Amino acid sequence: MKRLLFILFYFQLVWVFGQQIPGFNGKFIVFPEKNGFRFIDKDHSYFSTDAKEYEITPHGFSVDNLRLSYLFYSDKIRFLSAGGGTVYEYKNDSLYRIDKSFEFQSRFSSYNFVRGDSIISVGGAGQFNVQNNIIYFTDKSLEWLVETRYDYRESDNRVPIGQYDPSSNKAYFNLDEPSDGIDDKSIREVQSVYPSSIYSYDFDTKVFKDEYDLSSLFEFLSVPYKVSSFRRFENYRLPLIATNSELVTFDFIEGVAYRHFNADVNVLLQYSDILAYNPTTSDFLLAYGLTVNPHFLVINEADLLGTEYELIKLKRANVFPWWLFVLIVPLGVFVFLKRKSVLLIESLDRITPQLKRVLSEEDFKIFQIIRKQYPNGVEYPDLQSSFERDLSYESRIKKLRNTITHIDETAQSIIGKSSSIFDITKGKVDKRVKVIRVKDDEFFQYWWIIKASKSN
Repeated sequence: MKRLLFILFYFQLVWVFGQQIPGFNGKFIVFPEKNGFRFIDKDHSYFSTDAKEYEITPHGFSVDNLRLSYLFYSDKIRFLSAGGGTVYEYKNDSLYRIDKSFEFQSRFSSYNFVRGDSIISVGGAGQFNVQNNIIYFTDKSLEWLVETRYDYRESDNRVPIGQYDPSSNKAYFNLDEPSDGIDDKSIREVQSVYPSSIYSYDFDTKVFKDEYDLSSLFEFLSVPYKVSSFRRFENYRLPLIATNSELVTFDFIEGVAYRHFNADVNVLLQYSDILAYNPTTSDFLLAYGLTVNPHFLVINEADLLGTEYELIKLKRANVFPWWLFVLIVPLGVFVFLKRKSVLLIESLDRITPQLKRVLSEEDFKIFQIIRKQYPNGVEYPDLQSSFERDLSYESRIKKLRNTITHIDETAQSIIGKSSSIFDITKGKVDKRVKVIRVKDDEFFQYWWIIKASKSN
């Protein structure tokens, strides 16, 4: 009997002790509150400033799903379900659902942030689908609406990072490259890497823009392309990523990255989950073993990030290489200076052998007639007489029109002229008759064209 009482007493102690630490009672949510952190599981609410001692109170909150991520406001905390859709609010020691939506289950790994009184969600994936849009949730509608759509991406973003700038009303975030298909990559390969292209969206102008390319920075920092070795955190002052050897924060507004020299990456190797950040105390809440034997650590940002950093300017996307500009400008000046003003008739005489090879015998004959009469013109009826006698008048007119167009375009292409080589006017005696002649133009011709025409 005594042995049975001892066993019951032991299990009671274990149960009571289990209630002292968040995680022993199943899943929980956590967020910054005052000078500490608030944990909420299915039965209890825990508050701690050091993640060692807790104030524990039972609650009667009705929360169907504790797989929530928090969004920080100055006067409240809101939570968004992992797959998107449902929204909860914690205010005045109460947690309640506020949306009129449903569990989307289609926006896992989306980038979510607060904009005024709205929640913005960029991308995400789920239900065998990738979301290529930006949606928003407002206090007025309490539902999700589409802000904009962007070019199709077929791979989900496993490691979303982003930043919102209230002053410019512009958001920055990473996405995969647009694609019409998986270009020589298997689905597994696509899903095991993370996008290094940073885009921006301007909520005022509705402009979607390619801003930065982080691939060279990641290569320089030896950032592994394994999601399991890559950690990120959304609720710090700046977007934060950490690997087994590096900790980097980004300021996309200024176009720079901060490589923290003496960050305590060893702490992150042990406490691999970054759960929350308290802006009042500048403390991070870290954890490990959440599913089996949870351990927590509160650490100040100065201790975790260190006090020294290297400032790295981010590479702009699709920037024209400066060295190419240095080469092209002198070349352009050289080409401009090597232009030469030539008479059109002289240039045509130089390319006559080329025209003879390119034009049909009939077309070349028309050109010779027009050239022979220069500087005078030739009436259309005289040119039409060169065609077969059995053609009707209308057919001859149409054929002559096509011939003149073909001669004109061919000659322009060879000599590098951008306008017609012919003048077509009305006859002096009979205004119904058209007269064609070679223009008296002078035009600028580049040296390589002059050289080519002389050699031919």
